[in-house]
Amino acid sequence: MKKTIRQFPPAYFAMVMSTGIISLAAKELEMKGIAEAFFYLNLLIYPLFLLLLALRAFLDFKGLWAELTSHAKGANFLALVPATCLVGNQFVQLRHNQAVGNALWVLALASWLVLSYSFLLGVSIGEEKPDLEKGLTGSWLLLVVATESLAVLGAKLVSGWPVPLEVGFVGAIGAFLLGSLLYVVLITLLIYRLTFVRLGEEEVGAAYWISVGASAITVLAGTTLVSALDKAHVLSDIVPFVKGWSVLFWVVSSWWIPLVAGLRLWNHLRTRPAFAYSPPYWSMVFPLGMYTAATLRLAEALSVHQLQSISAGFIYVALLAWVLTFGGMFYHFATAARTPQPA
Repeated sequence: MKKTIRQFPPAYFAMVMSTGIISLAAKELEMKGIAEAFFYLNLLIYPLFLLLLALRAFLDFKGLWAELTSHAKGANFLALVPATCLVGNQFVQLRHNQAVGNALWVLALASWLVLSYSFLLGVSIGEEKPDLEKGLTGSWLLLVVATESLAVLGAKLVSGWPVPLEVGFVGAIGAFLLGSLLYVVLITLLIYRLTFVRLGEEEVGAAYWISVGASAITVLAGTTLVSALDKAHVLSDIVPFVKGWSVLFWVVSSWWIPLVAGLRLWNHLRTRPAFAYSPPYWSMVFPLGMYTAATLRLAEALSVHQLQSISAGFIYVALLAWVLTFGGMFYHFATAARTPQPA
């Protein structure tokens, strides 16, 4: 049991992210049964994963710290932040529970501060540094996803905060813009890596799908801010910019989907691997759900309701990916339980 806890991968928080965003998208598409079922599932798995991560820190802090401050695996810990924010969004949108939403936003902010600065400082001051092709992966885009998730949930809660409304919105807009800047920087490096460094057999993995999720959550953050700013009647001068910036990132997200799908297909045909479930596969489900939700919100913000038809079809792609990944996970655990463990 202790070995399992010591090896608990933070990538499992991507399952919470996937489940949460599909739940929210299903609610907007009036698929109430799915929205509710996925909400209750997150109520089960999110505290479980949080407990496992806390126990891992308690039992093996040195090992956890070494992983957090590594180039290859450190960014995965940032999945905790959007997972927390998405559960908070579920409470706000499905249960209209602002108190729990605020508590989870504070937890997410504290996690973002600790994890992002620990990761970036750790990889910056480390004496041994890998080459770009070995140290930089798509998981680094979780820096973007984590930052934008604070803006998404914050925009829904800011009107109830004990600070001047304008100040609260400046903070939420700041997270939105910081996430956007991080995306531009990181995606430039990742495109360079993809196009100028030879790709190995395992280098086009599930993590590169986060390029879709990171740009899509930027759209969701921007359009959520537009809606909140309109209702609050503050900072109206910035609304056209946020709308235009959201459209840009929606186009980027749409552009990425066939590219990463093509790269994944090429990799599969080249290596012909046997299917074996691994936690990072949830990183392929989350972008599909996020693109669905972001497109819905963009259609509302722009009053271009024809875009909703994209989400109406894409939700089934996201659900299929979720079911297949969950099935693979269940089979993996069932097989592991039947396999005799060495003495």
